[in-house]
Amino acid sequence: MPSETYQKPIPEKTRKVLLVDRDNDRYRRKERTGLLQQQGFRVFPVLKIEHARARCKPRAFDLVAVIAGENAQLAMEFCDEVRRNNPQQKILLVASPNQALPERDYIVSNWEDLIKKAATTLNNNANPGSQGQNSLTAA
Repeated sequence: MPSETYQKPIPEKTRKVLLVDRDNDRYRRKERTGLLQQQGFRVFPVLKIEHARARCKPRAFDLVAVIAGENAQLAMEFCDEVRRNNPQQKILLVASPNQALPERDYIVSNWEDLIKKAATTLNNNANPGSQGQNSLTAA
């Protein structure tokens, strides 16, 4: 009698994103979380940068997404700190063009750009052969 071996399919790795969103509008925060989930991310939202610092360990997240809000300088300092501690970490910071910030490769001007780049990250990580085209990789 032939023996059949059942092998479970290997589940596709869920990409994790740390979302630092200090927006006072909880409905807008929930909408942003939902949009990232639609892109295939498991979202870990935090309201305070201090909480994000505590959770942001090397290789803990595929993406760190930060909404600058009113204190864009503090948000950028956090992103710079993450980059220093983990140069390979993919980071996106949403800051409006009228916020006077030094130029960084991880700054995007609106939420739609963040979603597009986050989706690119997810797709490139699912396709290891296309990682060279990943625009979020640290320089």
